[in-house]
Amino acid sequence: MNLRNTKAGFLLSAEHEKLPIAELNALIDIFSLEGNLNCFKNYVILDSPISEEIIKKMVKRGGYTNEGHVIFSESPVINHNVDETLDNFFKTSETLDFPVEENETFAVRVLKLEKESPFNSMEIERKLGGIIKKKTSAEVSLKNPSKTVKVVISNDKMYTGIVIEKRDVEYFQNNRPHLRAYFHPGCIMPKLARCLVNLSRVKEGEIVLDPFCGTGGFLIEAGFLGCRLIGSDIDEQMVNGALLNLNTYDLSKQVISIKQNDAKNVSKYLEELEIEKIDGVVTDPPYGISTSKKGDMLEIFEKIVDVLKNNDYLVFAAPNKMELNLNLVEFYEMRVHKSLTRYIHVYRKN
Repeated sequence: MNLRNTKAGFLLSAEHEKLPIAELNALIDIFSLEGNLNCFKNYVILDSPISEEIIKKMVKRGGYTNEGHVIFSESPVINHNVDETLDNFFKTSETLDFPVEENETFAVRVLKLEKESPFNSMEIERKLGGIIKKKTSAEVSLKNPSKTVKVVISNDKMYTGIVIEKRDVEYFQNNRPHLRAYFHPGCIMPKLARCLVNLSRVKEGEIVLDPFCGTGGFLIEAGFLGCRLIGSDIDEQMVNGALLNLNTYDLSKQVISIKQNDAKNVSKYLEELEIEKIDGVVTDPPYGISTSKKGDMLEIFEKIVDVLKNNDYLVFAAPNKMELNLNLVEFYEMRVHKSLTRYIHVYRKN
């Protein structure tokens, strides 16, 4: 199957109001895509020429992107009339060449974006499944299909697509911080860490710096994306823990250097590595410092920005908004628990 020059649909996590779509926009930048985005709650359609391979890469790379689809048909919801809409939908479906082979199995799944949608999911799945079976001679398998045909229903349209990729749910569950070889309380969860790395727009092979690396959460996620890694922490025990964690995930080959270092001395650190500039900074500074000595923290960030290439990104979380002498392109609030809210900053160096 090679569907190209068609619309792509992305089913996003509903865990946060803004971060999933922000991450998807970052992925669009990373893969140099163009086109209009149409958002329907947690479902987003990208109207752009895009290959299956890029859709797969985007879903695999994302933290909050649950599924990626190639959309090959759309039909209108006619005057909110269910019978007329479905009659037109099934007539259109009978003319389609479904990307399902005779020797494959398939399932049809309906996603209604509105809770009060009047459409009957089981009826659509059953009838469309019958059409596909008749046209392709493929068998239905509800438990383990080779292909999943997805029907997404918004207020005004019904989109038909094929599921190209699903996010690896088990990875984020099985790699929570307390399950790692070295754990310290206060770590950012891997899904959020992956999202923040993506917000920095770093690409495979580029250098990511975390000057407050702690147990290595951001470096782990950046390493899985193929980035080269530089980290530091003022606490030697954290440095050793980060190295242990990266080694456990077989990411040591991605590491340029991780060592004990005061973030104020980041320029000297890079000079020792014979590296002039890096491609992205993703970090989570110690909250005790950033609250009690905010002025010191701003000074440290200025030094960090000095080693960042022009037009690249500094992404960090903090317990309050921090004003830097940079272009703040994105800003998000994430409530961790009753007494802690993380403010996610995305700065771009011009």
